[in-house]
Amino acid sequence: MARNRFAHILQFIRFDDKSTLDQRRANDKFAAIRDVWVWFVEDWKRLFEAFEDITIDEQLVAFRGRYPMRQYMKSKPAKYGIKIWAAADVKASYMYNLQVYTGKLPGNAPEKNLGHRVVLTT
Repeated sequence: MARNRFAHILQFIRFDDKSTLDQRRANDKFAAIRDVWVWFVEDWKRLFEAFEDITIDEQLVAFRGRYPMRQYMKSKPAKYGIKIWAAADVKASYMYNLQVYTGKLPGNAPEKNLGHRVVLTT
């Protein structure tokens, strides 16, 4: 595929229903691509059976642009980015479950033990 053709397709590709996006985004900052993300994660779980040793870690995908879920973490080499909680199999080094941290919803109390939520949904 030619580069210009790929750029043209990329310009117009959408993964959600634009007519309901504002309603969904009021409660979910990740609404625009949540369906695709869930599909990928469920497919990873279907293709791999995790062993008994799983580790939970937070990862920061470096990103300096404007994005409502961008986080600042002073302990990471890239200070700004998108925070992802990952449940990884220790033996196979395979990401078994991933959750994007979208921040707390307005009016809600801060959530604690976020890594625990990743374990419970695996």
